[in-house]
Amino acid sequence: MYLVVWIAPAVPLILAAMILMGLRRIPAFLAHTLFGVTLLLGVFFTLTSGVLSLFSTTQLLHGLTLTIALGFGFLIWSGKGGKVRPSRIAKLGIAVSVIAALWSLLTVPMILIQTSVIADGSPNCIAKHAENSPIETLHQLRGFSFYTTETGYKSTSEWHFHGLLIVDDPEEERIYNWSPRRWRFDLVERPDTLIKPVRNVCVPS
Repeated sequence: MYLVVWIAPAVPLILAAMILMGLRRIPAFLAHTLFGVTLLLGVFFTLTSGVLSLFSTTQLLHGLTLTIALGFGFLIWSGKGGKVRPSRIAKLGIAVSVIAALWSLLTVPMILIQTSVIADGSPNCIAKHAENSPIETLHQLRGFSFYTTETGYKSTSEWHFHGLLIVDDPEEERIYNWSPRRWRFDLVERPDTLIKPVRNVCVPS
């Protein structure tokens, strides 16, 4: 499942490259069969992965877009008489996948810009909501990476935050939670009342 999650977004690109290199198109019937199987397995794995954690919206969107990318990749591969003839539905599916991928990638500069504005020169760090889990590479800030697999967050609850920004302001240490839905950092009110600590995730520098 882990490998599928990593490989799925690149499947349409891999297939396109292979087609340019002379890979024969597959019959429409086979393409539709692979498409149907992919959708069934993708939805099954997405629902299974979220049963115990009750899902977060981003987790559900992540699983579905991966399924769409992989499934419609097979439709793009289909053709007749050796020529590629993807349907409008196949093109639409790939377009949805591309838009989701762009959202995920554009989350990185959005986080960096907001961090710079919020911190305003003060020491800061970004981390996942787990002890000593600082973000060390840019790809960890992608929209489909920088989120919780729980149902989000709630005051005085054990539920995880999506991601945290800690700013060591001269007056007080401020903590912010990243909201994938709002695409912004929100100030965490009364962070010391939470059951799961938020001050031990990283050290501002």
